[in-house]
Amino acid sequence: LRVKVSGMSGLPEYGIGAATINLTVTDPDDTGYITVYPCGTRPLASNMNYVFDQTVSTSVTTAVSTTGEICVYSSAQTNLIADINSWSATNAGYEPLSPQRLVDTRALSPQGAITVVKKKYGADSELRIKVAGAAGLPGARMSSVSLNVTAVDTEAPSEGGYVTVYPCGTRPNASNLNFTSNQIIPNAVIAPVSANGKVCFYVYGKAHLL
Repeated sequence: LRVKVSGMSGLPEYGIGAATINLTVTDPDDTGYITVYPCGTRPLASNMNYVFDQTVSTSVTTAVSTTGEICVYSSAQTNLIADINSWSATNAGYEPLSPQRLVDTRALSPQGAITVVKKKYGADSELRIKVAGAAGLPGARMSSVSLNVTAVDTEAPSEGGYVTVYPCGTRPNASNLNFTSNQIIPNAVIAPVSANGKVCFYVYGKAHLL
């Protein structure tokens, strides 16, 4: 699905670097995933996962093509609803990138741009990655990153599990993503980056992380 966002719904005709949308999948024919990107070559990345006959939504921040368009790819047939939330101008402090797979902890999947130990992560094994200098990100002077974080093959305690994404150091009492057992569930996360360019992922319960 190719959508021109420039000039629509109050957005300017020119100068849009990125747009934030709330994307909803409804009535899909099969299990699948969504990739939102600035058209052109479709990247190996997912913004949302869904199962048959589910209605599910998530927030997505995406770069916009030079012609003012975004593309939405679905691996299975489904209805789509997109609501625009905000936009940012080119060179306004937020630097949009085409989506890239940074990390994939599943044993049978290829490594992302950052090599990690292939295992489920839980309370006894925090995932710590250096994002500075990886996948086209600058090596310094970066205050935060916009990520799409997916928990896969989850194992949750009775009260439910969650993922906290933070700039390492002292872990905050907060969650970015909540899950029950045997879920595939994503969420958009804007995470500060530590002084040495790192981001940490804490999982209460167990899960593979993308």
